[in-house]
Amino acid sequence: MLRMFVRDGHCVHVVLPDNGPLIDLLEMQGVIVHVLPSLAVIERTALRSVRGKLLFCFRSIYSVCVLTALIISLKTDIVHTNTSVLPTPALAARLSGRRHIWHIREFFVEFPGIWMFYQRYISILSSNIITISDAVRDQFEPRVRNKCLTIYNSLGSEAGTVNLDTAAKFRSSVGKPTLLVGVVGRIKWVRKGQEVLIKAAALLADKYPDVRYAIVGSVSVGNDDHLARLQKLVQDKQLNSKVIFIGDIAQPRDIYAAFDITVVPSVLPEPFGRVVMESMAAGTPVVASRCGGIPEQIIAGETGLLFNPGDEEDLAKSLAELFDDKARRLRMGIEGRRYALGKFDDDVVYQKYAELFGVQRS
Repeated sequence: MLRMFVRDGHCVHVVLPDNGPLIDLLEMQGVIVHVLPSLAVIERTALRSVRGKLLFCFRSIYSVCVLTALIISLKTDIVHTNTSVLPTPALAARLSGRRHIWHIREFFVEFPGIWMFYQRYISILSSNIITISDAVRDQFEPRVRNKCLTIYNSLGSEAGTVNLDTAAKFRSSVGKPTLLVGVVGRIKWVRKGQEVLIKAAALLADKYPDVRYAIVGSVSVGNDDHLARLQKLVQDKQLNSKVIFIGDIAQPRDIYAAFDITVVPSVLPEPFGRVVMESMAAGTPVVASRCGGIPEQIIAGETGLLFNPGDEEDLAKSLAELFDDKARRLRMGIEGRRYALGKFDDDVVYQKYAELFGVQRS
């Protein structure tokens, strides 16, 4: 989206809290990057200690001062805060008299007490609130919800381009199964739901002995036991020959095309669930849990199937429907690709941003 704003002649500045590969990607598109190492970021682990809370307060004051000065010096017209965990740009925008738009990408259902006050802070300091799904929007109380506009994430220009040779090599690497079911994402017990897929695979094992299940992804730092628990579950269910742990893959786009079905088994709500539209763009039907923003990406029965979160029996039933009907799988893949490439197209999404920001397009 920033690349498209620059293309249309607008000057775009981005403030980041640290150095990293994103800087080069932004600068290649003509975006001017400012690194503010002391930018106040809400981090769950850091705020657990008294020292962390005090440091956050200090950084908040510092961030507001520096950001206010930067906004004024750059003669900024609009301040866009790209995540809810950055609380200070909104206040800096207010102090500098600029229009502020807040982009909310997260759920706060785990923190109802804090959310009651924070959503009002977001509303007071924002002219508009962008939410990445209706599910994210609906966590706001009704009077705040009136300020919200749902704009889905876009796919990216290369989303529909798949290297079939890479897909074929991946499929061969797992033994050329009759059917290959895949799940892609961070490994996290309960939240991401890989254990639900394993339990469903156990229910289907006798009837569909040649189906293989690929779990793509790794654990985050400090969650190594989540992988160990999944591996033990596979052993307990006697699925060692059927479930393959792949680890991280830098570019999963081609891997989706190797799957016959992609499963998104999240138990806790996903704000959007990008895996859904990426898989559909690759032409692979999706069976996903009916939670968070996931159902908004799927036309149930046409581009994929939905099942009840955490319900391995419901998941197994949905998978069996597609295992038994190749024509339906292929039809869903074709319809899903057409739907995803249209609904989440870069230009379609950018038009919504341009209208909200009130800027001209070239």
